[in-house]
Amino acid sequence: MASAGNLRYRIYCAGREAGWALRRRIPTRFLPPQRDLAGAFSIGVTTYSERYERYFLPLHRKLSRIFPEVNITVAVNGHGSAEAQAAYLDQFEREICQGAPPHQRFVLYDRAHGLTTLWNAMLAASPADRPLLILNDDLAVDGFLRRWAEGFRWSGVDLSLLNSSWSHFVIAPATVARVGAFDPGFPGIGFEDMDYTARAGLAGVGIANHLCGYIRHQDHKPEATSFDAISGRVWGKYTSANQAHFAAQWETCPPGEGVFIKQLHGHVRPRRSVTTLALTPIPAEAWKGSLLYPDRTT
Repeated sequence: MASAGNLRYRIYCAGREAGWALRRRIPTRFLPPQRDLAGAFSIGVTTYSERYERYFLPLHRKLSRIFPEVNITVAVNGHGSAEAQAAYLDQFEREICQGAPPHQRFVLYDRAHGLTTLWNAMLAASPADRPLLILNDDLAVDGFLRRWAEGFRWSGVDLSLLNSSWSHFVIAPATVARVGAFDPGFPGIGFEDMDYTARAGLAGVGIANHLCGYIRHQDHKPEATSFDAISGRVWGKYTSANQAHFAAQWETCPPGEGVFIKQLHGHVRPRRSVTTLALTPIPAEAWKGSLLYPDRTT
């Protein structure tokens, strides 16, 4: 039988969920801006061709409507053959880039790169005076996210997950300066979040968590990832090469000797000295308007 405390908590959670559900039903047009968020934070979204129609398009449209004044950077990963990727980027430029406002930027890759490379590119492309909200593309967002963002204390965030997930998290420039950039040695997806958790812990940076009922991860498990040709999969959708890279950097250890990693249900410590990885700046001349093609040298 549940204790009185547990029962009260369950009632509280049920009430909270009911409140979220009601506010999700409010159309975006009935939620005009009440506070200018242009300088409060920026948004970064990672995507690739398989998620374009079903996930990215509706997400980008909704974010552009909810946050018309906020800087948005999109990193488009390579996927499939060179010919298929070229055709996809042409479509992306026509349908997304050409009609986008000037404060939206697009990093367009011809080849597949690890998720950390995309995260670092968005950090480097975004304004350095405010935190960056990094989002997966397989997210559903509601209009009331505007009210949530207007009430959120962006200036008080160092590093925070939303809803306990690295599919949507906030990172401040000061955190990047202290912990370092994400490790570009991860060639695919997965385990990079555990690596950054460990490095943040060693740097004395805690990872907060904030609840937001207006972002929901749809947890798309793709039939094909950008890395299937170079690596196997582990944990369903993650890249086995990423697992190997993580294992080469970290080893399990007794509690109290390292950093606790929730996904591993244990602690890890570095196998060698940990260095602070610098974030590589993007030269202004590399941009073609709001577009950047990192795989093209000319």
